Amino acid sequence: PIFAPNSTAMKRLPLLIGIALMLGACHHDDNSLIGTWTADKVNVEFDEQRATPELVKQIGEMEKHNVIVISADSLLTLTNGEGGTTGRLHLLGDGSLHVDEQPFGQWKDGKIVTRTGSPIGEVVVTYRKQ
Repeated sequence: PIFAPNSTAMKRLPLLIGIALMLGACHHDDNSLIGTWTADKVNVEFDEQRATPELVKQIGEMEKHNVIVISADSLLTLTNGEGGTTGRLHLLGDGSLHVDEQPFGQWKDGKIVTRTGSPIGEVVVTYRKQ
C-alpha cells in the first residue's frame, strides 16, 4: 500500500499538511483589492533644509486627489492631477504590491500604502477603499 504506517510518504504527511496550512495563512484575498481607493492620509517627509513649507503643503494637497481603481482582471489605474498610469497589479505573499513587476506599495490591514522617494524626502500615502 502507498500509505503503509512505516512508509516515507506517511511520515512526511504531517510536514506536508503543515506547509499547506502555512501557505494558506499567508494567502491574501485578491478580491478585497478590487474597487476604488482614495487617498486617506498623506505624510510628506521632506528635508526641511531643502523644501519650503509651501512646497510640502502643495505636494500634500496634490497627493490627496490621487485615486486608484483596481478591476477584477488585475488592471490598476492611478489617476492624479497630472494624468494617470495603468498597469497589471500583482499581490505577493508578503502583502507587497507590484505594478508591471515594479514595486508599487504595500497592502496591510485593509489599506494600500505607497511610498514615493525623491532627493529631498519621501511621500507616504495611505489609501482607503470607498
